Amino acid sequence: MDAKTAAAIERLKQNKGLAEQIMRSDDGKKLMSMLTQSDGGAALNRAAASAANGNTAELSQILQSMLKDPKAAAVMSRLNDTAKK
Repeated sequence: MDAKTAAAIERLKQNKGLAEQIMRSDDGKKLMSMLTQSDGGAALNRAAASAANGNTAELSQILQSMLKDPKAAAVMSRLNDTAKK
């Protein structure tokens, strides 16, 4: 995981209200749709469980693959900007 992603995750961990706000936003909903469209969220659930146990490699891989899609990258960029505020 790159430092920028790790910093954003840390901000969200320390501010649960921000995480909830982001997930309720239009971009948050778009991101969740993108993350779950191929398999109903199975891969995301596995990655989240691994990340909760300290292994962020699978989650990082999912996010990195999404950055290759310009639409997904734009959504993630906007969400990252929101998390910085």
